[in-house]
Amino acid sequence: MIKRPIFIFLALTILTLQSACGGGGMAVAPELVARDAVTARAFGREACYLVFNDPVPIQLNPDPEQEPIGNAPAGEIEAAQAVTLRDGSLWYQLADGVWVRVDNIVYTSRGDCRP
Repeated sequence: MIKRPIFIFLALTILTLQSACGGGGMAVAPELVARDAVTARAFGREACYLVFNDPVPIQLNPDPEQEPIGNAPAGEIEAAQAVTLRDGSLWYQLADGVWVRVDNIVYTSRGDCRP
């Protein structure tokens, strides 16, 4: 049998998580994604797709100082989350775990990709 204080704590935790997930994305603590992040938002599965006209540089982390490790192909690619850094740069983590910086390229999106 669950004691009343534990039950209340669990109920409040579930309600908090449900409200954070409202609107199709879950709030993420920005500093857990990147130390310079000021906003962070995770997307539900198949909620956000980025469409690139050309291949775009990919990186292991959302770090403007880091060198790209390759390119994501042109076309539609699922995104897992978005972060905005203190310098104003906007980054998306793709479903396969790599990151792309999009504030300096031309792209479109499908779904709810708000950062």
